[in-house]
Amino acid sequence: MRTTQASPASVEEQPGHARSVATEEMDRMTSTRLRRGALLGGAAALAAAPILPRAGRAQAGWPDRPVRLIVGFSAGGPTDTVARLAAQGFADILGQPCPVENRTGAAGNIATEAVARATPDGHTLLVANVGQIVINPHTYDRLPVDPMRDLVPVALMTMTGLLIAVHPSFGVATHAELVAKLKREPDQHKYATSGAGGISHVVQELWRRRIGAEITPVHYRGAAAMTPEMLRGMPPMGLDTIIQFEQHIRAGTLRGMVYIAEKRTPMLPNVPTSAEVGLDGFIYDNWFGLFAPRGTPQPVIDRLVDANRRALAVPNVIERLAAGGMECVPGTPDQLRIRCEREFKAYGDAIRAGGIRADG
Repeated sequence: MRTTQASPASVEEQPGHARSVATEEMDRMTSTRLRRGALLGGAAALAAAPILPRAGRAQAGWPDRPVRLIVGFSAGGPTDTVARLAAQGFADILGQPCPVENRTGAAGNIATEAVARATPDGHTLLVANVGQIVINPHTYDRLPVDPMRDLVPVALMTMTGLLIAVHPSFGVATHAELVAKLKREPDQHKYATSGAGGISHVVQELWRRRIGAEITPVHYRGAAAMTPEMLRGMPPMGLDTIIQFEQHIRAGTLRGMVYIAEKRTPMLPNVPTSAEVGLDGFIYDNWFGLFAPRGTPQPVIDRLVDANRRALAVPNVIERLAAGGMECVPGTPDQLRIRCEREFKAYGDAIRAGGIRADG
């Protein structure tokens, strides 16, 4: 916000009568002081005048110090991995270090708030997942900031499909068999989620409502805690990213039921897509994007869009992300904004209808 300073009060001449020599001398001295003051004031004004041009040059010369990439989850997780793989390219392109800072807690809300409240000069950015931006505002009663209002989308970075898997002991080999069993045995089975109110929970609830089954969620603190329980068959089914289940499906210790995406993944080419099992239009990507504080100058946003595109075009980055089941999909601010607005409404409608809360 720009502030303005009030102008000094003007000096008014006072009316007088006949003047003595002393009075005239005092007038001359006063006049000299006033002229001297005017010159000093003019010099001060000239000194102050370059403030706005300097700000413009600082923007044109952005960045002039390290650009921090804030992540709301622990090191080694998918959001952190995306940030760290992109950070080196950002540093090379922007000419400044781009350290990744992990501000964990509250499903990414702590990191989201930190960036939303940061100075909007392009030196503090958020690498966020879909949940932070379009799901959390619906599943938490009160958030200190509104991601849709207090952040501006810069660009999509990567995305990965979600997958429903079951334990072999559940006795189903296909999605159709799974649906039939759940409908035949209502309220008798449970499904695992990587956290109440997270994308694993919400998308599974959307799927449950779509197929018309009654199953109960069991929430864990992250996919790392959820998967070992699924491998024991307790609960026998769950949903998460493909990389979380790939090795277990290949080993036969879990079975892939449906890949919630438009096309099959080369990582598990035998797992059918949503449309192939009769769930037309049931596509919910787990995406990761770059966001900046509201008010960040457009020239800075433009440079970030270019840096994001170039950083994610590096063959080694593409290969390492692909090994984790992620696809590089850099885009424009408008593309990310439209996606956020569309999914914010879709998730919000579903979350309210299902009474889904982050506290379970």
